[in-house]
Amino acid sequence: MHFPRRLFPSVSSIVRRRPHFPNFHCNFSASSASCSSAVPSDGPSSAGGDEYDEQLLHEEIPQLNYGKVHDMADRTRSNCAVYGAGLSSTGALAIASLVTTPTGPEIVYRPKRIPKMNAKAIKQVAAGFGFSLFASKNQLFGSGLNNFYQLGGPTRTGPMGEPMQDQALIWHIETKRILLPEEYKRIRWISAGRMHSVVLASTDDEKNFRIFCMGTNTHGQCGVSPISNPFVTHNKYNVLRSVAMPMDDAQIYKVHACLDTTFALATDGRLFAWGLGTDGQLGNGNAQMQWVPSLVGGDLAGERIVHIGGSTDTLLAVSEKGDLFVWGQNEYGQLCAISEEPQIFYPTHVPFKLGKVTDAQATGSSCIVCNSDGEVFTWGSQVLGFGPAITRLERPMRLDPPLFASAARDGHRVRRVFAGGCAMGAMTEEGHMFSWGANRHGLLALCHRKHQYFPYQISFAEEVRQASFGPEHSLFVTNRF
Repeated sequence: MHFPRRLFPSVSSIVRRRPHFPNFHCNFSASSASCSSAVPSDGPSSAGGDEYDEQLLHEEIPQLNYGKVHDMADRTRSNCAVYGAGLSSTGALAIASLVTTPTGPEIVYRPKRIPKMNAKAIKQVAAGFGFSLFASKNQLFGSGLNNFYQLGGPTRTGPMGEPMQDQALIWHIETKRILLPEEYKRIRWISAGRMHSVVLASTDDEKNFRIFCMGTNTHGQCGVSPISNPFVTHNKYNVLRSVAMPMDDAQIYKVHACLDTTFALATDGRLFAWGLGTDGQLGNGNAQMQWVPSLVGGDLAGERIVHIGGSTDTLLAVSEKGDLFVWGQNEYGQLCAISEEPQIFYPTHVPFKLGKVTDAQATGSSCIVCNSDGEVFTWGSQVLGFGPAITRLERPMRLDPPLFASAARDGHRVRRVFAGGCAMGAMTEEGHMFSWGANRHGLLALCHRKHQYFPYQISFAEEVRQASFGPEHSLFVTNRF
């Protein structure tokens, strides 16, 4: 086989160009290469007649600096890794080279490691519309679009209040640090809506919890009046104010954001909502919007709610007893077994036998839940996981459990489910991740661009412990072995 000379130079040219050191002699031949400590003679060498430079023979051997090597060996390594897939041109994947390199792929079809997050000990991720949130125990980072301050300040206004078009502030192709008030260092929960972010943080002693919202506030989703505050971000002193909650002794332990509505779940099981309610998202009969957090009513009255889910305008809540409640948008018939109305303004108990529900989520047109037995049920419209022939179900139907078995056949019990605008996901007890749905911009991370009509395992070398599906990209956190 013939190889170009520019890729594979001759042995003679290699010897002629390589540095030489005293008391070290290399002997190359066509069939072998050997090294000895003999000083080369002044005559021709055995390497095809090549001569050594006399000056090079008397150069000192350079000393290697081992300090940096030891520093790297002693450096503490993180026990997790963060991956992303989907649309990269927004900067949401936090990999600058995907945006700045002319040949960088605009769409990433497989899980791609996010190097900037390797040493951050990331525990939670949230995928929004063109932006991402990453949270460790006490630090918050963001990447992607910041055109509505969904990643925080500073404000882009001049000294006279005039707008400043600073591209560096409205678009972050690498992660930026999002500052929270100094006393609230412990990050408890994060969630990303359409153009706003929600963070739950506490003091170190866990006695005080606060909710912080950033981004557009046109519907009151950030918890302040939209008339005087069309957006919410850090003030000129780089301080972010918290949402005023109508609480007594109970604490908030979880927050959730769908498109333009925000939710807060208290330790006593009460659920609060604020923001847009035109599709019934608020769950209290309000068909407009409200910026003051109010109690979600309906069939949730007297129930101890432990979970709230939903990526768009269809919401699902799970009680401590494992009962399921739904409300919100019903335009695609995902709730037609309960009501034929296009919107359901109060949470309604789902009467079907689903076992003890432990997790529930919703896409823009379908719902997915899992129970304590590790079974998964879906219903609604579009891709539901039963193949291309079944695109509409009025009642929950169980997905065949072996669909969630890995190649190692080490179990198929699902412990968590996920949903984005058009995609679904499931995580097994062994940490295997499966996805299916409309593969918009490759967010399913399955190494192809086609829609996936049944659950398919995402290729990870590590155990997956956290995931988030957005409308155009997805994020994953894995355990590093």
